[in-house]
Amino acid sequence: MSEKKQFSRHLLKSVLIAFCLTAVYLMIAPALIKGMYAELFHFFVAIGLFCISIVFYFVYTFFKSIHKLRWLFGGLALFAAVIAVANANLDIMLLNGINNSKLPEKYLAYQDLNQPLLAFKNKEMLLLIDGNTDLQHYLTKKNQLIVVQDTYEPRAAESVKYKEYSKFDSLGNFITKYKTAITDEILFEGYLINRDKNYYRTWPLDGDTTKIKFEVYNIDFSFSENKQADFLAKIEQSATMFFSKECWITDSPSKLFLKTIFMENDKWMAFYSDRTIQRTIQSRGKVYNDLFRYYSREDYKLVPYYNKNIQYQYFQKISLNRSNSGSENWDGILFANIIVNKDTLKIKETMTLGREWEARHSKYWGKNQEGYAANREGTFSPYFFYSNPKIPYQLFSNHLGRLYIIKSK
Repeated sequence: MSEKKQFSRHLLKSVLIAFCLTAVYLMIAPALIKGMYAELFHFFVAIGLFCISIVFYFVYTFFKSIHKLRWLFGGLALFAAVIAVANANLDIMLLNGINNSKLPEKYLAYQDLNQPLLAFKNKEMLLLIDGNTDLQHYLTKKNQLIVVQDTYEPRAAESVKYKEYSKFDSLGNFITKYKTAITDEILFEGYLINRDKNYYRTWPLDGDTTKIKFEVYNIDFSFSENKQADFLAKIEQSATMFFSKECWITDSPSKLFLKTIFMENDKWMAFYSDRTIQRTIQSRGKVYNDLFRYYSREDYKLVPYYNKNIQYQYFQKISLNRSNSGSENWDGILFANIIVNKDTLKIKETMTLGREWEARHSKYWGKNQEGYAANREGTFSPYFFYSNPKIPYQLFSNHLGRLYIIKSK
């Protein structure tokens, strides 16, 4: 038989085998994987299986002709073993096996943070709020602390979102609480402002929940462009506080405009300006209510304040894990000192740290005279701390939805 006829016979046979294998796969595939893109996935797998089957047929025929099928199947077995080892995370098992997780004796006295009250020599740490969403916190001119928490309550088949405002006096004692389902009010410099409905409340400052309407200017857009620009310039010059917000009029015809909310003579007002004047102004006043972080214009996000009061001392590595995405994390216990004046509060907490992050920072832990604060350059920080000479207490958080207060005994 000529080589051409022999090749044609083998090609026909390989195509027939590949077709049968692909047909079998397509029959059982729907029971294996289901989902939005399952059909597309099965299509590409079927094409791959068809092509690989043809190639493998000729590879098998070649090794058979030279009587080396053991090499072929031995190589396939070795390849399968390497894949199995790689997916079995044997390297992780080895690192866990040689890991020395014995805790140094000096950390035995550290207290577990996961409790509502921690008592130290001269200080005590009390858990004020334990929520699931990020808290807001603001210190008024009277040094009263306002904490804003989002809460959810079941109503029939759905849950209703509330905003809960807690007020604490200048000594850190709880005063009162205000709860509302109006979630589009924002806390701005001690006022609850509804930017869309043009009213504000003064509850954070004086306990009054009455709605006070804005004085509104140019709501009909009757001002000329020059008059609008002059009005905005006047706001920048004389207003105590202000901020702007882009808004839409949805009625036909729709319109995009800029609403500037500002305070003059202890009254809030709103000015509507046409976006065609291409005039914007920077806010005057604290837009973000966060005592632990500030907004970084370079990073376009909230970044923790650098604070040497938090000193990370040691991380006891207990178990290394690798996720399906390939990232590696240590499960362990973090030991840290909180420096409050001349007192040192020693705490510990079970947590997971990325292996790469932990390796990068651990060389500093417990070796710097001032301890090591991982948020010096705005990087990830497990803990947050706030102090102010105007108040006799300090605030601490290990989660942005949780707030502790530190007081003298």
